Amino acid sequence: MLSLIFHLNSLRFMLPAVGMLGVSPAFLTLWVPFKVLSTILPKRFFVRVDDSFYSFYQRLVLFYYEHYTGIQLVLYGDAEEIMKKKENIVYMSNHQCTVDWIVADMVSVRQGSLGHLRYILKDGLRYFPLYGYYFEQHGSVYIKRAGKFQEARTVKNLERLKDMPFWLVVFPEGTRYNPENPNVIAKSQEFAQSRDLAVLEHVLTPRFKATCLCIQTLREEIDAVYDVTVAYSNTNSADGKRRTAPSMPDFLQKVSPQVHVHVARIDIKDIPEDEEKLKSWMMERYVFKEQLLKRFYSDDPAVSGTLDDKGVVSPLPLKNTLPALLFWTSYTSLLLATSSGRSLYWRISVFGTLSLLGLMAIRS
Repeated sequence: MLSLIFHLNSLRFMLPAVGMLGVSPAFLTLWVPFKVLSTILPKRFFVRVDDSFYSFYQRLVLFYYEHYTGIQLVLYGDAEEIMKKKENIVYMSNHQCTVDWIVADMVSVRQGSLGHLRYILKDGLRYFPLYGYYFEQHGSVYIKRAGKFQEARTVKNLERLKDMPFWLVVFPEGTRYNPENPNVIAKSQEFAQSRDLAVLEHVLTPRFKATCLCIQTLREEIDAVYDVTVAYSNTNSADGKRRTAPSMPDFLQKVSPQVHVHVARIDIKDIPEDEEKLKSWMMERYVFKEQLLKRFYSDDPAVSGTLDDKGVVSPLPLKNTLPALLFWTSYTSLLLATSSGRSLYWRISVFGTLSLLGLMAIRS
């Protein structure tokens, strides 16, 4: 019986994993010809159509992460206000797990900006098969950490965003907050003490460089910063000990019934231009995140499990994701139904992956 339960739980993850990863070669059979054609057309044409491609694929992803899992997204703060806006923003979030990427999808799709998501990504992710290359083409920026940080190159890549709409997603902590990895938390707190900064318990001390560079480089194009704080319901335990946030496979196995998201919108005019003042402003925002999360993990049952008193459940209509699911699965199935289609699919899967990995290595 235990073995059967284990296999059924595995299937909960395998079905959507195959559904999402399996369509990526099919996605490229449509995107690559468009990319070639777009070289003789204005950049704005490429950006507009590519954003539509990206949005339509991510709606497939959201089908699995929202409708398949049945999660509830609970929104707080300025979330209702931002749903009425169309603007270029820096999305600055705390970081606990890989699902944080999907939460950016969840928020942006409700605002109509899903296709505009671009990410600040650690450099190693450029070698992720197929996706690593595509994310760069879509406008994401890869950065190297610490002493290997290349400021001039990062600025050049950020400047590409000046000609396109963007929700630029950045996780300033640089690595994930994991209560099962106390050494990372301790080092973060020691760093804060050595710099006379606030010592934080529920988030790591932010790394300022990349986020400051984003705001400084794109200030004229940015309308606001969305300061986003995310908490997962399964991490709030009855014994008062914070649990590890869910991985993507965990989440697809429905371990987190709710995702709580607080959004504070800060107009760019209210954000300092001076670098030292900008760092202080960032630190103030992380102290604010700390206060929200202290409430969420409080042992007071009256407030525990909430980020403030005004959370609203935000359902996503099935019509926002189901057409993408039907299209991508049908198209992939049709592609695999013929010998020529299968040949193209596997050529992209194998030779496309190898050639793009080589290309990304040359560019690193």
